[in-house]
Amino acid sequence: MEIVIFGATGGIGRALAQALQGRGRLWLTGRNEAALFELAETLGAEAEAMDLSDETAVQAFLAEIGPVDRLFYAAGAVFPAPLARTDREAWERTFTANLWGAFLAMKHARWGAGARGVFLGAYPQRIALPGLGAYAASKWALEGLLTVARRELRGVRLMLVRLPAVATGIWAPFGGPPKGAMDPEEAARRILEAVEAEAPPDILEL
Repeated sequence: MEIVIFGATGGIGRALAQALQGRGRLWLTGRNEAALFELAETLGAEAEAMDLSDETAVQAFLAEIGPVDRLFYAAGAVFPAPLARTDREAWERTFTANLWGAFLAMKHARWGAGARGVFLGAYPQRIALPGLGAYAASKWALEGLLTVARRELRGVRLMLVRLPAVATGIWAPFGGPPKGAMDPEEAARRILEAVEAEAPPDILEL
């Protein structure tokens, strides 16, 4: 089984990679090159650091793998700021991590028979908050993209995971995760349980 994890150095991506060790050949990507290769060595996985804005790099990476059986898109970013102070760079970095990379993964993956893809989203009503305009827009756009992709990519099961607060590094700009945030390992366990079900849901709400 060929298993790909985008964003493997993030909290949920790392937890997924660790839980998937031994289930097939693992292919990992991430922004933190040192952490990525250390994780890959520990798990006996393949790894490639890449810029998700680079379509050629993503295409070449997925072409090297061949038919993908399981793809997990766990990359993500948030740069909180009021709309009046959100600059183009922050907007583009947010959309690259949360949406553009997911689009490239769907576009260029050679999906194997019975393949399944998992994309991390959010509860729309919980992220409609001041300072999260770019983040909310990118996550809502991801839901729309997946709705269309399900109709185009016949034979592939694509699952959106609406996440509650999970104790990962994405909360660093806010001073850390809120009290009671879910552990990444618990999130990974529930995601894997759902994706391996006989009929995975289109939307998994944790």
